[in-house]
Amino acid sequence: MQDLLNELTLVTITYNSAEVLPAHIASLRNSASAALPRWIVVDNASTDATDAIVEANSDCVEMLKSSKNVGFGSACNLGIQASNTRYVMVLNPDTELSESAIDQLLTELKNRCAAIAGPALEPEKDQSVISAPWLVGAVLLFDTQLMNPVGYFDEQFFLYEEDKDICKCANDAGLKVIHCRNVSIPHVGGGSTLRTKTVNQFIHFHKGRSYVLYARKHGLGEKHIQAYLKKNAKRRLIALFTFGGRRYRRAQAKIAGVKSVI
Repeated sequence: MQDLLNELTLVTITYNSAEVLPAHIASLRNSASAALPRWIVVDNASTDATDAIVEANSDCVEMLKSSKNVGFGSACNLGIQASNTRYVMVLNPDTELSESAIDQLLTELKNRCAAIAGPALEPEKDQSVISAPWLVGAVLLFDTQLMNPVGYFDEQFFLYEEDKDICKCANDAGLKVIHCRNVSIPHVGGGSTLRTKTVNQFIHFHKGRSYVLYARKHGLGEKHIQAYLKKNAKRRLIALFTFGGRRYRRAQAKIAGVKSVI
């Protein structure tokens, strides 16, 4: 890890992530054999104990706090802008880090001259490294020297599709995006924020909204958007007649997200 100190910055994005953040920080602290690289926690105006957790770990992480929730991609951009290293890794706070995994992912990125690399988010038998159309945003490693001309996250995506979009933009620019299945950085999934009914509605609203924004940005056509609307309208109707309240609210929120754009 010592060799990484001058060339890597870690950026973890938090929003009311106090339940998972301590384990996230401890996973790397406990596995590191040397001093950690610079590590920035970009917080989207959390109201839970996130600030206190970062303060308690101020020997290895620093806080960059937004005055409001600006969304995942915008928060990533803040962290990337605050870094001063060639390589930047953006992270969800419900990922389990290790010195060896970070070292291996960075090695793959550099050896293959890739602009973006992502690991397996759970251990896989397939140990290949392949070119990918897109990667899940839970862990993304960037070579900023290659990515700076392309740019980073499109801030019109508040939540969802921003990872798919940035990878497509890199691929369209002729850069390499690689999925390193031989590197495992486990991701709990859905553990970044406590899932209340309000949070779930918020999440599915932005799933619908971001779907339309992505479809329009990349020329998928209005037929795709109308098909998405019809699919969720059907799901809503079925949920209504089968007393599936949760499924009804998910479909309703996605429809509302679509309509907020169109």
